[in-house]
Amino acid sequence: MDNNRIGKKIASLRKEKGLTQEELGQKLFITDKAISKWERGLSLPDITLLEKLADELDTDIYTILQISKKKDVNIEKILNEERKRIKKEMNKRNKILLVCFNCIIVFILFKLLPIGYDVIHVRYDFNGQNKVINLGAPKFSFLIKNNENNYSIKNFRGNYILKSEVKNYLSTLKQISCYDTTYYYDKNTDITIIDYSVKSRLLWNNITYGVRNGNYCNQLEVLDYNEKLGGLLRFHTYQSNDSSLYVTFLDKSDVSSEKLSWEAQFSVYNGKEILEKSNGTFKIENDELTYYRKDISFKSNNLKIPNESHFVVRNNKLILKDDYLDKYKKGIILD
Repeated sequence: MDNNRIGKKIASLRKEKGLTQEELGQKLFITDKAISKWERGLSLPDITLLEKLADELDTDIYTILQISKKKDVNIEKILNEERKRIKKEMNKRNKILLVCFNCIIVFILFKLLPIGYDVIHVRYDFNGQNKVINLGAPKFSFLIKNNENNYSIKNFRGNYILKSEVKNYLSTLKQISCYDTTYYYDKNTDITIIDYSVKSRLLWNNITYGVRNGNYCNQLEVLDYNEKLGGLLRFHTYQSNDSSLYVTFLDKSDVSSEKLSWEAQFSVYNGKEILEKSNGTFKIENDELTYYRKDISFKSNNLKIPNESHFVVRNNKLILKDDYLDKYKKGIILD
């Protein structure tokens, strides 16, 4: 027996009689949904309904079941066996649907739920020095590649959740800010992550990190100061024929240290007379150098020395803006 063929036969006979599923159901005292299941091959009529169904459709049960009319045919046994077969097929179909549904749920959870990240150790080559650095790779990442200062990692998980996990990793690093930009400094491996991205591809997401050796803000500041001062660790001096005033500004910074501090020595002589000797720090903002005195080792009683001095930085020269030396010389330029 073929339940699909039986269902199609019932539907054909019903339509020949001009009955709707609901009308036929009313005649048999069952719902139109039961009729629909028969016609779709999802179930078979009970033996007690077959004869009445045959009467309503002006046929016999053999025609409906599409079996030969023979003696001693046990129709109830045939129906029971067919029901068992239908049930077995339905169970198999339901299992397949359940597996598919579970796969979809697992896929959605895999894509959308935070799982965390691993700190992976990769090789970084800086000026021929090969060292191990750390990078945050969301769980289930693969195919890690690097090209000079850039590393790429692939991952099948969702773009939004990957961005969140990369940010979680970056939050464990020290944030350093300079020139209106924030970077991420890893003190343990002495590298700075200067940029990162998570971009969608056809089948996966691509996570990239741009790294630089050392504290990147220090490097940018050194380049900036170098350019404005015409080089570091140098003297800026002034001496003229009409004045015996001699002023020096000596940069004593250690640019190789992790914590960059701009140190300087400042001294002023009037002939052989010492007017000032001091040590301090300086910074450059908007082409103006500010010198902060920390320790004044010598000062003249005739000179009122300020806590800080301001210089205009122009063409690799320092032009003193303060007037505390005006009685000795106006318009002091350190070259």
